[in-house]
Amino acid sequence: MTREDKANRGWVEARADAILEGVPDYIWNGEELPVPVEKIVSNTFGLLIREVEDMTEAPGLEEERSTNVSGLLLTGPGEIWVNAAEARQWEGRKRFTICHELGHYVIHQDSLEPTVFCRRIEVVDGAEPGPVEDPRAELEREADAFAAALLMPAALVAARRVALDDDLAALCAEFGASEKAMRYRLQAVPATEG
Repeated sequence: MTREDKANRGWVEARADAILEGVPDYIWNGEELPVPVEKIVSNTFGLLIREVEDMTEAPGLEEERSTNVSGLLLTGPGEIWVNAAEARQWEGRKRFTICHELGHYVIHQDSLEPTVFCRRIEVVDGAEPGPVEDPRAELEREADAFAAALLMPAALVAARRVALDDDLAALCAEFGASEKAMRYRLQAVPATEG
């Protein structure tokens, strides 16, 4: 990872933290887990979350990109679509996908022409993808970093990993996160006492 990537990720993390700090107490008190990402998305940003059986129905999504789509953001109508079959099978992945698409909404929608942002199933919940020449790959990494920070806030991860003695299954259950996403987050967030 380059120094520029790290700087981008620091900014992305700070943006997610600022959003969480601004969430009204009636939605989330800043401590209770798991973070209520669906309430934050709908109440704070006014986005509709839809679990969709056939992701190929997305307006503006080219046919070749429509297979194996985990989630997508439609900026025009203000909707996040989540692959319904995947959501039924993996709740943690569903939550990460919602946060990933919110990341595009918060940090990318003004900088890009396309109104559809996709999260392909190949993108591993928060894990660093291999080197990719596609310029959109960096946008996907930023959206993943945002999703990890929103779903698993650093201060809470640091405290809970100590309290739970780094028990991966218990941490995943508390944060409503997948194992892959939690492993990645634990690498980025050191444990702290208190």
